[in-house]
Amino acid sequence: MEPEDRALLAAPHNLPTGDFSLYPIEHHLIEAEVAGQKVTLRWSDSRVSEFHALWLRDNCPCCVHHYTLEQTYEVSQAPVDLHPATVGLNKEGALVVEWAPEEHRSVFHPGWLRAYCSSAQSQADRWVSPTVWDGSTRQRPDGFAWDAVCADQSVELAWLKTIRDDACALLHGVPATTEAVGQVADRIGVVRHTNFGGLFDVKVEADPVSNSNTGIGLPPHTDLPTREYQPGLQLLHCLVNSVAGGFSFLVDGFRVAEEIRQVDPRAFTLLTTVPWDFANRSRTSDYRWRAPMIGLDADGHLFEVRAGSWLRGPLIAPFDLVEEMYAAYQLFEKISHSERFQIHFRLEPGDCLIFDNRRALHARTAFEAGSGHRHLRGCYLDRDELRSSIRLLERHEKQEQVFSSFESKKKAPRV
Repeated sequence: MEPEDRALLAAPHNLPTGDFSLYPIEHHLIEAEVAGQKVTLRWSDSRVSEFHALWLRDNCPCCVHHYTLEQTYEVSQAPVDLHPATVGLNKEGALVVEWAPEEHRSVFHPGWLRAYCSSAQSQADRWVSPTVWDGSTRQRPDGFAWDAVCADQSVELAWLKTIRDDACALLHGVPATTEAVGQVADRIGVVRHTNFGGLFDVKVEADPVSNSNTGIGLPPHTDLPTREYQPGLQLLHCLVNSVAGGFSFLVDGFRVAEEIRQVDPRAFTLLTTVPWDFANRSRTSDYRWRAPMIGLDADGHLFEVRAGSWLRGPLIAPFDLVEEMYAAYQLFEKISHSERFQIHFRLEPGDCLIFDNRRALHARTAFEAGSGHRHLRGCYLDRDELRSSIRLLERHEKQEQVFSSFESKKKAPRV
């Protein structure tokens, strides 16, 4: 695609949006009016959007650096009597605001306005609901071929969205080399270093620094709940697995949380509001963090789960809550240990398991170290890396769709 075509496609109607994303115009503006500091827009599908004048001025698409698209307008310096002198729609269907006393004009792309509409319906449309699961609805993580992920961006996008929505996915056919897990991680984003390094080994060691470096079974847990920000993603790539035992299994922590909410609302309240102390035990590090086992975001949605029976420090809570807190903890553990909520599978050489470490609890059965070899190679990333990669691929997908439509129109015979 020629640069001038890319510039045109960066914003339908050749209107700037103030960022690098595309905003298809699926619904058109039919009316704009202002009353005080409220700008009201009506759309062709009958939806109504309300924008505060100060918000619009703060997000003026032309008040950005021409190359970086980072904002150059400082809203904290706006006149105290700033207001829209007039609002209206131009012939291209964009919102035009004339500002006073600044004598500035802002032109807003309708697709961009729709994308940032704050109405309850628009916010609901933007919410990506996680797909919760248990052993009755899923047998194993969805699988993808590594070669296909590398060769086809649509497959890569489907893989990343599966990790985001289902909290787990399996890659098959990843070369069984010590560097391969880093190459998989690089397709998602930047590896997060911890006290275990960037890439780490999960195998039996003579002087283990973690229970994972033994042959004992590991109960369902999240890694590093001792950190202020638990790693968002974990990758485990199987190089060899010839031992007796050593099966992997996952538990959807959000499914466990929803079960607790249903069967014991009081326990759910305690687990989402009263912090536990998490602490590692090491000769070379001392990580500690206080947080509820089940985290909710500002809107009350499930956000994260922290679980690790051997990574809990002493509970610090009011005496009257201690017994209830232990009962709530025991309920969480009972549910997550139930096979009804687990999916079991065996990692084979070339398999790479990717899961959301802040949602999916992972575990393994015990294995006989002398019966063979079991060597996994792992690393961590943050959720931000996954979300950024998804947005970039979606941006590219939209560009290609618009370009295809653009080219079709250019080739269409004129009548």
